[in-house]
Amino acid sequence: MIHIRAVSPTDVTPRLVESLGANDGVVNLVVLEGVARNPDGDSLQFDVIAAEANRVLDELRDLGLARRGSIVIEDVAASISELAARAERHEPPKASSSPIWEEAEARIQARGVYPASWFVLMIIAGLIGAVGILTNSQILIVGAMVVGPEYGAMINVAFGVDTADSHVFASACARCSSAFCSRSPRPCCSGW
Repeated sequence: MIHIRAVSPTDVTPRLVESLGANDGVVNLVVLEGVARNPDGDSLQFDVIAAEANRVLDELRDLGLARRGSIVIEDVAASISELAARAERHEPPKASSSPIWEEAEARIQARGVYPASWFVLMIIAGLIGAVGILTNSQILIVGAMVVGPEYGAMINVAFGVDTADSHVFASACARCSSAFCSRSPRPCCSGW
């Protein structure tokens, strides 16, 4: 279950409240009219079961809350409510473990910025891997894989492809290329 706090433009709130109220996966709906500032509007808070989370978040975007209002997503660590427990019992078993794509996208984008220490770790991993190859040491090869931080960059490349976001894709590819070249300068610079 997730908790959503949203600021809704006053002209959108009636449609949104009606839609959320009709959804059995939405519980604990609180509407405070006209209290939100920056952005101005109505404040809404509610909990959503995992099976309905992506559908509800898509609806919030479609109604313009991402542009004209605000949407904040939080995980619910514990809920003591028979109504919430009943809603969760009615969700399909596999749906409770389905990813909430807005959260996944935010995490991937947050990890798409690489500080200088990221490149230092790439170089250290390359040196450890090179020593492992020269000494035929499997443990050093595995150690290089553990030290190397490139998995986040590769996830960003996949995310850019999946969302057809050319900026994210190009940025991640550039980071991966420069990181791999810094890790093994001979093949990249000398053309083998």
